[in-house]
Amino acid sequence: MKIDWIYRKDEGGMVTFYDTNITLNKVASTYFVDAYAVLVGLDRSNKRLIIKNINKEEALRGDIDKNSIHDVAIKPSYGRINGKKVVNEISQFTKFDFTKEPNYKFKATWHPAEKMLIVDLKGDDA
Repeated sequence: MKIDWIYRKDEGGMVTFYDTNITLNKVASTYFVDAYAVLVGLDRSNKRLIIKNINKEEALRGDIDKNSIHDVAIKPSYGRINGKKVVNEISQFTKFDFTKEPNYKFKATWHPAEKMLIVDLKGDDA
């Protein structure tokens, strides 16, 4: 017998894009509490944003371009990745228009084996 347990609270992560930053809700930010930094990338063929948790050793060992490493600030109730350039690149890909909408929200799923938060940008806004 297969049982799908029902959780008391919504366990899904949410990611909100603003014109200057990416904000992770409390659920999504918990996956980055131990992060030294993050990598942010686009899976263009599947229209997804990938946020990868990296530790200090990974960030400093030299095989990751230091220009692709982003700081992440984790607070008690949210997380934030600041950077107008990263948001601009995502906006060009997604066609976000911050003059029409102040923010865009999407559901995110954590993939523990890869230490990545995957944001489905083709889904409906949440």
